[in-house]
Amino acid sequence: MHKTKEIRWFFRTENKKIKAWFESQPFDTHEDRTDHYLELTNKEVGVKTREGKIEVKQRIGTRAKGCLNPNIWGCYDNFIKWSFEVSENDNQFNKIMNFGEPKWCAVKKARNLAQLTQENGITVVKPMSINLANGCQIEYTSLSVENEIWHTCGLEWFGNECLHLDDAIITDIFGTTKLKMNQSKGYAAFLANLKAGQPRRPIENRLFASN
Repeated sequence: MHKTKEIRWFFRTENKKIKAWFESQPFDTHEDRTDHYLELTNKEVGVKTREGKIEVKQRIGTRAKGCLNPNIWGCYDNFIKWSFEVSENDNQFNKIMNFGEPKWCAVKKARNLAQLTQENGITVVKPMSINLANGCQIEYTSLSVENEIWHTCGLEWFGNECLHLDDAIITDIFGTTKLKMNQSKGYAAFLANLKAGQPRRPIENRLFASN
């Protein structure tokens, strides 16, 4: 079990500035994977399977409105996460992974990930392969879910100290990007809203082609 502080947005149109920031890093930030989310109407709790594990994520406390800069507004959430290993021979798990269980929603993700930390008072970018005690994970992901394409950007603070992100690193990552409060939510709320019947758009199959 561990606690995190997060802020996340979901949007329809690809953000080329954020994606270009990841692509400019001197290390590979990209990974592809498919997560399966249990279909719940509760927007406070998310349950998913990924890479041989089941993860449970619960929002705690009150959502706090805030901003990264005058253009980027959202809600900060605090979460508790639990993670459990799953046996490869587990019948229920195999049903989920083979799309044989209708209560689980498959979310295909083309992810870009990096970590921010401080060295000698300067914010630096590190690959996910480095184990950090404190810092902030930043993610930009394109999603294929329910015959739709979405994009999400999220920041997740971890460790005992909350890393301050100065104006320079925010501008470097986001440029003049504008993100609104109503775009800010966690995966549980996003998927619940999607299931509630938001307008559909066709998937562009080329989005997840091999790089």
